[in-house]
Amino acid sequence: MTNPMEVRVTQHELEEIVELERDVAPKLKRIEELKSNVKALLIHRASVELGRFDAFLLKMPGRHVPWRQAVVDHLGMKFAEEFKKRFPVSIRFDVRVEEHAVLPLWNNSGADAGVDQK
Repeated sequence: MTNPMEVRVTQHELEEIVELERDVAPKLKRIEELKSNVKALLIHRASVELGRFDAFLLKMPGRHVPWRQAVVDHLGMKFAEEFKKRFPVSIRFDVRVEEHAVLPLWNNSGADAGVDQK
């Protein structure tokens, strides 16, 4: 017998989670496809078209870390630090897209210069 005061996760909440995940999954997949294409172009030094949006290539250096704890446990931190210097750092890339504020329409930077103001 269940306690009438027991708090439960409702079927409505679970249904909403599943529905939202179904809605979002194709969009997340498309985001990854687009970012992958942009990343490849940026890695090959393609320029970004001027406009409201900009894209940056983020470099994230790192080393494979599973070996580290075993080396530290068995040979000590000093040895681990010296040993890691023998191996190259692997670089992962990601893309960051920023939206810039749009200039107000009244700030045309000379677009109204040809208009006589009396």
